[in-house]
Amino acid sequence: MMKFINYYLTVLLAVLAFSLDACKKEENLPPAAAPVIAVLSISPDTLVQFQDSVIIELQYEDQNGDLGSDNPDQLDLEIKDSRLNAPDFYHVKPLAPAGTSLFIRGILRVQLPTLFLLGNGDAEVLNFDIRLRDQNGAWSEMVNTDPIVVVRE
Repeated sequence: MMKFINYYLTVLLAVLAFSLDACKKEENLPPAAAPVIAVLSISPDTLVQFQDSVIIELQYEDQNGDLGSDNPDQLDLEIKDSRLNAPDFYHVKPLAPAGTSLFIRGILRVQLPTLFLLGNGDAEVLNFDIRLRDQNGAWSEMVNTDPIVVVRE
């Protein structure tokens, strides 16, 4: 009888060990692909400081559709003015339905606040470096806009 109980316990422990191992999260999964972006346009190419806004159109692709967030405090769009040392960050609304995992492609239209001259001259040339982060924390490659000119009125 004791041998039967020992045998039964050994089999039960083995089944339990295999079950727990089967439930273990797969650690060798490839990381989700980072989003891909490209600059389609930037306009205007010359603008008056404190008056005109810059509009940038970005084409985006994401393998699992996790771009954007309902949380307005989550800032996943990085845009750096070439005249400055640090970038600005912006919120992106969800670009796919919540809870889905699907390939998405589209155009993201970004309107920046009005720009101004940083120096004492009558005009400055600048461009923007841009990247986009998905919900997994993966950043797209950095893309650059064509140059634009900011002028005094």
